[in-house]
Amino acid sequence: MNRKIAGLTLSLSLALSGITAYQSSTTASAETLKSIQEKKEANKKKQGAANAKLKLNEKNQAATKKEIERIDKSTMATESQIKKKENEIQSTQDQIDQLKNEIDLVQKRIDKRDQLLKERVSSMYESGGAVQYLDVVLGSKNFGDFLDRVVALNLIADQDRQLLEEQKKDKDLLEQKKQKVEDQLSALQDKMRELQDLKKQLDAQMEEKTRLMSSLKKKHSEIEDEVEKYEHSAELLSSQEKAIKEEQARAKQAEEQNSTKGSAGGNAANTGSGMIMKPAAGIFTSGIGSRWNKFHAGIDIAKPGTVPIYAAADGTVIRSDYSSSYGNVIFITHSINGQTWTTVYGHMRERVVQGGSVKRGQLIGYMGNTGHSTGQHLHFELHKGPWNASKSNAVDPRPYM
Repeated sequence: MNRKIAGLTLSLSLALSGITAYQSSTTASAETLKSIQEKKEANKKKQGAANAKLKLNEKNQAATKKEIERIDKSTMATESQIKKKENEIQSTQDQIDQLKNEIDLVQKRIDKRDQLLKERVSSMYESGGAVQYLDVVLGSKNFGDFLDRVVALNLIADQDRQLLEEQKKDKDLLEQKKQKVEDQLSALQDKMRELQDLKKQLDAQMEEKTRLMSSLKKKHSEIEDEVEKYEHSAELLSSQEKAIKEEQARAKQAEEQNSTKGSAGGNAANTGSGMIMKPAAGIFTSGIGSRWNKFHAGIDIAKPGTVPIYAAADGTVIRSDYSSSYGNVIFITHSINGQTWTTVYGHMRERVVQGGSVKRGQLIGYMGNTGHSTGQHLHFELHKGPWNASKSNAVDPRPYM
Protein backbone atom coordinates (compact mmCIF):
# COMPACT_ATOMS: atom_id res chain seq x y z
CA MET A 1 0.00 0.00 0.00
CA ASN A 2 2.78 2.38 0.99
CA ARG A 3 4.61 1.47 -2.22
CA LYS A 4 1.51 2.33 -4.28
CA ILE A 5 1.17 5.67 -2.51
CA ALA A 6 4.85 6.40 -3.02
CA GLY A 7 4.61 5.48 -6.70
CA LEU A 8 1.52 7.58 -7.18
CA THR A 9 3.20 10.50 -5.42
CA LEU A 10 6.27 10.19 -7.67
CA SER A 11 4.14 10.00 -10.82
CA LEU A 12 2.11 12.99 -9.74
CA SER A 13 5.28 14.91 -8.93
CA LEU A 14 6.78 14.16 -12.34
CA ALA A 15 3.54 15.05 -14.09
CA LEU A 16 3.36 18.35 -12.24
CA SER A 17 6.99 19.01 -13.17
CA GLY A 18 6.13 18.42 -16.81
CA ILE A 19 3.12 20.71 -16.59
CA THR A 20 5.25 23.35 -14.88
CA ALA A 21 7.90 23.04 -17.60
CA TYR A 22 5.25 23.27 -20.29
CA GLN A 23 3.65 26.28 -18.63
CA SER A 24 7.08 27.94 -18.34
CA SER A 25 7.78 27.25 -22.00
CA THR A 26 4.32 28.49 -22.98
CA THR A 27 4.75 31.67 -20.93
CA ALA A 28 8.16 32.34 -22.52
CA SER A 29 6.74 31.70 -26.00
CA ALA A 30 3.83 34.03 -25.27
CA GLU A 31 6.27 36.72 -24.18
CA THR A 32 8.28 36.14 -27.37
CA LEU A 33 5.11 36.38 -29.46
CA LYS A 34 4.25 39.64 -27.75
CA SER A 35 7.77 40.92 -28.45
CA ILE A 36 7.47 39.91 -32.11
CA GLN A 37 4.08 41.61 -32.43
CA GLU A 38 5.51 44.78 -30.89
CA LYS A 39 8.44 44.61 -33.31
CA LYS A 40 6.01 44.08 -36.20
CA GLU A 41 4.12 47.23 -35.22
CA ALA A 42 7.34 49.22 -34.90
CA ASN A 43 8.61 47.81 -38.19
CA LYS A 44 5.28 48.66 -39.85
CA LYS A 45 5.66 52.31 -38.79
CA LYS A 46 9.24 52.41 -40.07
CA GLN A 47 8.14 50.76 -43.30
CA GLY A 48 5.39 53.37 -43.68
CA ALA A 49 7.89 56.17 -43.07
CA ALA A 50 10.27 54.65 -45.63
CA ASN A 51 7.45 54.39 -48.20
CA ALA A 52 6.54 58.03 -47.51
CA LYS A 53 10.19 58.98 -48.11
CA LEU A 54 10.09 56.99 -51.34
CA LYS A 55 6.99 58.86 -52.54
CA LEU A 56 8.53 62.20 -51.55
CA ASN A 57 11.70 61.26 -53.40
CA GLU A 58 9.61 60.39 -56.47
CA LYS A 59 8.14 63.92 -56.32
CA ASN A 60 11.63 65.36 -55.96
CA GLN A 61 12.68 63.19 -58.89
CA ALA A 62 10.06 64.92 -61.05
CA ALA A 63 11.61 68.31 -60.23
CA THR A 64 15.11 66.95 -60.82
CA LYS A 65 14.02 65.42 -64.12
CA LYS A 66 12.66 68.82 -65.20
CA GLU A 67 16.02 70.35 -64.35
CA ILE A 68 17.72 67.62 -66.38
CA GLU A 69 15.36 68.37 -69.29
CA ARG A 70 16.27 72.06 -69.01
CA ILE A 71 19.97 71.14 -69.06
CA ASP A 72 19.35 68.90 -72.08
CA LYS A 73 17.71 71.78 -73.96
CA SER A 74 20.50 74.14 -72.95
CA THR A 75 23.04 71.52 -74.01
CA MET A 76 21.39 71.15 -77.41
CA ALA A 77 21.42 74.94 -77.85
CA THR A 78 25.11 75.05 -76.92
CA GLU A 79 25.87 72.22 -79.34
CA SER A 80 24.02 74.14 -82.06
CA GLN A 81 26.08 77.26 -81.28
CA ILE A 82 29.27 75.19 -81.40
CA LYS A 83 28.27 73.81 -84.80
CA LYS A 84 27.46 77.31 -86.07
CA LYS A 85 30.75 78.65 -84.74
CA GLU A 86 32.68 75.79 -86.35
CA ASN A 87 30.98 76.61 -89.68
CA GLU A 88 31.89 80.29 -89.26
CA ILE A 89 35.49 79.34 -88.54
CA GLN A 90 35.61 77.11 -91.61
CA SER A 91 34.07 79.87 -93.77
CA THR A 92 36.60 82.40 -92.45
CA GLN A 93 39.43 79.98 -93.11
CA ASP A 94 38.16 79.46 -96.68
CA GLN A 95 38.03 83.25 -97.20
CA ILE A 96 41.58 83.58 -95.91
CA ASP A 97 42.74 80.84 -98.30
CA GLN A 98 40.93 82.59 -101.20
CA LEU A 99 42.52 85.93 -100.30
CA LYS A 100 45.96 84.35 -100.19
CA ASN A 101 45.41 82.93 -103.69
CA GLU A 102 44.28 86.35 -104.95
CA ILE A 103 47.31 87.99 -103.32
CA ASP A 104 49.56 85.52 -105.13
CA LEU A 105 47.94 86.41 -108.50
CA VAL A 106 48.19 90.17 -107.89
CA GLN A 107 51.78 89.80 -106.76
CA LYS A 108 52.62 87.92 -109.96
CA ARG A 109 51.07 90.71 -112.09
CA ILE A 110 53.00 93.33 -110.15
CA ASP A 111 56.23 91.41 -110.55
CA LYS A 112 55.63 91.02 -114.30
CA ARG A 113 54.93 94.77 -114.75
CA ASP A 114 57.96 95.65 -112.64
CA GLN A 115 60.08 93.67 -115.02
CA LEU A 116 58.49 95.36 -118.07
CA LEU A 117 58.88 98.84 -116.57
CA LYS A 118 62.52 98.15 -115.77
CA GLU A 119 63.06 97.15 -119.39
CA ARG A 120 61.34 100.37 -120.64
CA VAL A 121 63.42 102.59 -118.36
CA SER A 122 66.58 100.81 -119.40
CA SER A 123 65.69 101.25 -123.10
CA MET A 124 64.95 104.95 -122.65
CA TYR A 125 68.19 105.46 -120.77
CA GLU A 126 70.20 103.76 -123.50
CA SER A 127 68.52 105.77 -126.31
CA GLY A 128 68.70 109.12 -124.57
CA GLY A 129 65.09 109.38 -123.43
CA ALA A 130 63.30 112.58 -124.65
CA VAL A 131 66.00 113.21 -127.35
CA GLN A 132 64.89 110.04 -129.09
CA TYR A 133 61.30 111.34 -129.29
CA LEU A 134 62.53 114.59 -130.83
CA ASP A 135 64.61 112.67 -133.41
CA VAL A 136 61.56 110.62 -134.33
CA VAL A 137 59.44 113.77 -134.92
CA LEU A 138 62.13 115.74 -136.79
CA GLY A 139 62.92 112.75 -138.97
CA SER A 140 59.47 112.86 -140.59
CA LYS A 141 59.49 112.83 -144.41
CA ASN A 142 56.32 114.86 -144.77
CA PHE A 143 53.44 116.23 -142.77
CA GLY A 144 51.44 113.04 -142.98
CA ASP A 145 54.42 111.04 -141.77
CA PHE A 146 54.82 113.60 -139.00
CA LEU A 147 51.24 113.10 -137.81
CA ASP A 148 51.63 109.33 -137.90
CA ARG A 149 54.76 109.56 -135.79
CA VAL A 150 53.12 111.88 -133.25
CA VAL A 151 50.13 109.52 -132.91
CA ALA A 152 52.50 106.58 -132.44
CA LEU A 153 54.47 108.41 -129.78
CA ASN A 154 51.25 109.38 -127.94
CA LEU A 155 50.09 105.77 -128.09
CA ILE A 156 53.35 104.61 -126.55
CA ALA A 157 53.08 107.27 -123.86
CA ASP A 158 49.45 106.22 -123.12
CA GLN A 159 50.52 102.58 -122.81
CA ASP A 160 53.28 103.55 -120.40
CA ARG A 161 50.86 105.67 -118.38
CA GLN A 162 48.26 102.84 -118.31
CA LEU A 163 50.93 100.40 -117.27
CA LEU A 164 51.91 102.64 -114.38
CA GLU A 165 48.28 103.17 -113.33
CA GLU A 166 47.54 99.42 -113.37
CA GLN A 167 50.68 98.82 -111.37
CA LYS A 168 49.57 101.37 -108.78
CA LYS A 169 46.04 99.86 -108.60
CA ASP A 170 47.39 96.35 -108.13
CA LYS A 171 49.75 97.50 -105.40
CA ASP A 172 46.84 99.22 -103.62
CA LEU A 173 44.72 96.07 -104.10
CA LEU A 174 47.54 93.97 -102.70
CA GLU A 175 47.69 96.10 -99.57
CA GLN A 176 43.91 95.92 -99.16
CA LYS A 177 43.85 92.14 -99.46
CA LYS A 178 46.73 91.78 -97.03
CA GLN A 179 44.87 93.96 -94.54
CA LYS A 180 41.72 91.90 -95.07
CA VAL A 181 43.65 88.71 -94.38
CA GLU A 182 44.94 90.20 -91.14
CA ASP A 183 41.39 91.23 -90.17
CA GLN A 184 40.03 87.78 -91.00
CA LEU A 185 42.81 86.10 -89.03
CA SER A 186 41.99 88.28 -86.03
CA ALA A 187 38.29 87.40 -86.39
CA LEU A 188 39.24 83.74 -86.68
CA GLN A 189 41.16 83.88 -83.42
CA ASP A 190 38.16 85.51 -81.70
CA LYS A 191 35.85 82.79 -83.01
CA MET A 192 38.26 80.10 -81.86
CA ARG A 193 38.20 81.58 -78.34
CA GLU A 194 34.40 81.74 -78.44
CA LEU A 195 34.34 78.10 -79.54
CA GLN A 196 36.53 77.09 -76.60
CA ASP A 197 34.22 78.97 -74.22
CA LEU A 198 31.19 77.20 -75.69
CA LYS A 199 32.86 73.82 -75.31
CA LYS A 200 33.68 74.60 -71.67
CA GLN A 201 30.06 75.60 -71.17
CA LEU A 202 28.95 72.32 -72.73
CA ASP A 203 31.29 70.32 -70.49
CA ALA A 204 29.90 72.11 -67.41
CA GLN A 205 26.34 71.36 -68.51
CA MET A 206 27.17 67.68 -69.05
CA GLU A 207 28.88 67.48 -65.65
CA GLU A 208 25.85 69.04 -63.95
CA LYS A 209 23.56 66.55 -65.69
CA THR A 210 25.78 63.63 -64.64
CA ARG A 211 25.82 64.90 -61.05
CA LEU A 212 22.03 65.24 -60.93
CA MET A 213 21.51 61.80 -62.50
CA SER A 214 23.95 60.20 -60.07
CA SER A 215 22.35 61.91 -57.08
CA LEU A 216 18.90 60.87 -58.30
CA LYS A 217 19.86 57.22 -58.68
CA LYS A 218 21.80 57.09 -55.41
CA LYS A 219 19.01 58.61 -53.32
CA HIS A 220 16.37 56.40 -54.91
CA SER A 221 18.53 53.31 -54.43
CA GLU A 222 19.17 54.15 -50.76
CA ILE A 223 15.46 54.58 -50.03
CA GLU A 224 14.55 51.43 -51.98
CA ASP A 225 17.13 49.51 -49.93
CA GLU A 226 15.56 50.89 -46.76
CA VAL A 227 12.06 49.88 -47.90
CA GLU A 228 13.33 46.43 -48.89
CA LYS A 229 15.04 46.06 -45.51
CA TYR A 230 11.79 46.69 -43.64
CA GLU A 231 9.85 44.44 -46.03
CA HIS A 232 12.29 41.60 -45.33
CA SER A 233 12.09 42.35 -41.63
CA ALA A 234 8.27 42.15 -41.80
CA GLU A 235 8.46 38.81 -43.63
CA LEU A 236 10.91 37.42 -41.09
CA LEU A 237 8.85 38.57 -38.11
CA SER A 238 5.71 37.01 -39.61
CA SER A 239 7.60 33.77 -40.30
CA GLN A 240 8.97 33.73 -36.75
CA GLU A 241 5.50 34.38 -35.33
CA LYS A 242 4.11 31.49 -37.37
CA ALA A 243 6.98 29.18 -36.36
CA ILE A 244 6.49 29.95 -32.63
CA LYS A 245 2.74 29.28 -32.87
CA GLU A 246 3.43 25.98 -34.62
CA GLU A 247 5.99 25.10 -31.96
CA GLN A 248 3.45 25.94 -29.23
CA ALA A 249 0.88 23.69 -30.92
CA ARG A 250 3.39 20.83 -31.17
CA ALA A 251 4.41 21.28 -27.53
CA LYS A 252 0.78 21.29 -26.42
CA GLN A 253 0.04 18.17 -28.44
CA ALA A 254 3.10 16.41 -27.00
CA GLU A 255 2.06 17.43 -23.47
CA GLU A 256 -1.45 16.08 -23.99
CA GLN A 257 -0.03 12.79 -25.24
CA ASN A 258 2.36 12.59 -22.27
CA SER A 259 -0.46 13.39 -19.85
CA THR A 260 -2.59 10.64 -21.38
CA LYS A 261 0.25 8.12 -20.88
CA GLY A 262 0.77 9.33 -17.32
CA SER A 263 4.30 10.31 -18.17
CA ALA A 264 6.07 13.40 -17.04
CA GLY A 265 8.07 13.57 -20.29
CA GLY A 266 8.33 17.30 -20.93
CA ASN A 267 11.16 18.98 -22.70
CA ALA A 268 14.62 18.29 -21.32
CA ALA A 269 16.47 21.41 -20.43
CA ASN A 270 19.46 22.27 -22.60
CA THR A 271 21.47 24.79 -20.68
CA GLY A 272 24.99 26.10 -20.74
CA SER A 273 27.50 25.60 -23.51
CA GLY A 274 26.55 23.30 -26.36
CA MET A 275 23.14 24.89 -26.92
CA ILE A 276 24.04 25.08 -30.62
CA MET A 277 26.63 23.29 -32.72
CA LYS A 278 29.33 24.85 -34.86
CA PRO A 279 27.60 25.09 -38.27
CA ALA A 280 30.65 24.45 -40.47
CA ALA A 281 34.23 23.24 -40.30
CA GLY A 282 36.97 25.85 -40.57
CA ILE A 283 38.74 28.56 -38.63
CA PHE A 284 37.21 31.67 -37.09
CA THR A 285 38.48 34.60 -39.17
CA SER A 286 36.36 37.43 -37.79
CA GLY A 287 34.30 37.98 -34.66
CA ILE A 288 31.28 40.01 -33.70
CA GLY A 289 31.76 43.74 -33.17
CA SER A 290 32.81 46.93 -34.95
CA ARG A 291 34.53 46.44 -38.31
CA TRP A 292 35.21 49.04 -41.03
CA ASN A 293 33.08 51.58 -39.11
CA LYS A 294 30.11 49.18 -39.18
CA PHE A 295 28.70 46.61 -36.76
CA HIS A 296 29.66 43.07 -37.78
CA ALA A 297 26.71 41.15 -36.35
CA GLY A 298 28.19 37.66 -36.49
CA ILE A 299 31.29 35.53 -36.86
CA ASP A 300 33.07 34.34 -39.99
CA ILE A 301 34.21 30.75 -40.48
CA ALA A 302 36.51 30.08 -43.44
CA LYS A 303 37.79 26.93 -45.14
CA PRO A 304 38.68 26.19 -48.77
CA GLY A 305 37.04 23.52 -50.90
CA THR A 306 33.53 22.10 -50.72
CA VAL A 307 32.46 22.76 -47.13
CA PRO A 308 29.02 21.60 -45.88
CA ILE A 309 26.95 23.88 -43.65
CA TYR A 310 24.64 22.39 -41.01
CA ALA A 311 21.71 23.68 -38.96
CA ALA A 312 23.08 24.79 -35.59
CA ALA A 313 19.96 23.51 -33.76
CA ASP A 314 16.46 22.16 -34.35
CA GLY A 315 14.25 24.83 -35.86
CA THR A 316 12.16 26.16 -38.73
CA VAL A 317 13.51 27.76 -41.90
CA ILE A 318 11.83 31.15 -42.16
CA ARG A 319 13.80 32.49 -45.11
CA SER A 320 15.90 30.90 -47.84
CA ASP A 321 16.74 33.19 -50.74
CA TYR A 322 19.32 35.59 -52.22
CA SER A 323 20.18 38.97 -50.67
CA SER A 324 22.45 41.63 -52.17
CA SER A 325 24.40 41.81 -48.89
CA TYR A 326 24.17 38.26 -47.47
CA GLY A 327 24.24 36.55 -50.87
CA ASN A 328 22.63 33.11 -50.62
CA VAL A 329 21.25 33.16 -47.08
CA ILE A 330 19.13 31.01 -44.75
CA PHE A 331 17.35 32.21 -41.60
CA ILE A 332 16.26 29.59 -39.04
CA THR A 333 14.15 30.27 -35.95
CA HIS A 334 14.63 28.04 -32.88
CA SER A 335 12.69 27.57 -29.66
CA ILE A 336 15.15 26.43 -26.98
CA ASN A 337 13.95 26.17 -23.36
CA GLY A 338 11.12 28.59 -24.09
CA GLN A 339 13.46 31.18 -25.63
CA THR A 340 13.28 32.08 -29.30
CA TRP A 341 16.61 32.24 -31.12
CA THR A 342 17.38 33.04 -34.74
CA THR A 343 20.42 31.84 -36.69
CA VAL A 344 21.60 33.32 -39.99
CA TYR A 345 23.87 31.59 -42.53
CA GLY A 346 25.24 33.96 -45.20
CA HIS A 347 27.39 33.99 -48.38
CA MET A 348 26.48 30.36 -49.18
CA ARG A 349 27.41 28.89 -52.53
CA GLU A 350 24.29 26.72 -52.55
CA ARG A 351 21.16 26.35 -50.43
CA VAL A 352 19.65 22.86 -50.13
CA VAL A 353 16.64 23.70 -47.93
CA GLN A 354 13.87 26.13 -48.82
CA GLY A 355 11.58 25.96 -45.81
CA GLY A 356 10.05 23.69 -43.18
CA SER A 357 11.59 22.12 -40.10
CA VAL A 358 15.26 21.17 -39.82
CA LYS A 359 17.16 19.11 -37.26
CA ARG A 360 20.39 19.98 -35.51
CA GLY A 361 23.26 18.89 -37.75
CA GLN A 362 21.08 18.66 -40.89
CA LEU A 363 22.78 19.75 -44.13
CA ILE A 364 21.37 23.09 -45.29
CA GLY A 365 23.93 24.21 -47.88
CA TYR A 366 27.58 24.78 -48.79
CA MET A 367 30.10 27.50 -47.96
CA GLY A 368 30.58 30.10 -50.70
CA ASN A 369 31.46 33.67 -51.65
CA THR A 370 28.16 35.29 -52.69
CA GLY A 371 26.87 38.78 -51.83
CA HIS A 372 29.18 41.30 -50.14
CA SER A 373 32.01 38.84 -49.63
CA THR A 374 35.72 38.91 -50.48
CA GLY A 375 36.51 35.22 -50.10
CA GLN A 376 34.89 31.87 -49.35
CA HIS A 377 33.51 31.78 -45.79
CA LEU A 378 30.34 31.35 -43.75
CA HIS A 379 28.95 34.46 -42.08
CA PHE A 380 27.04 33.09 -39.05
CA GLU A 381 24.78 35.15 -36.79
CA LEU A 382 22.96 34.22 -33.57
CA HIS A 383 20.11 36.48 -32.39
CA LYS A 384 18.47 36.15 -28.98
CA GLY A 385 14.89 36.60 -30.12
CA PRO A 386 13.70 37.49 -33.60
CA TRP A 387 16.03 38.96 -36.20
CA ASN A 388 15.54 42.67 -36.87
CA ALA A 389 16.99 45.11 -39.38
CA SER A 390 19.11 46.91 -36.77
CA LYS A 391 20.43 43.52 -35.52
CA SER A 392 20.04 44.68 -31.93
CA ASN A 393 19.49 41.09 -30.72
CA ALA A 394 22.78 39.76 -32.13
CA VAL A 395 25.06 37.92 -29.68
CA ASP A 396 28.42 36.17 -30.00
CA PRO A 397 27.59 32.56 -30.99
CA ARG A 398 30.85 31.01 -29.75
CA PRO A 399 29.98 30.78 -26.01
CA TYR A 400 26.81 28.86 -26.95
CA MET A 401 28.58 26.26 -29.11
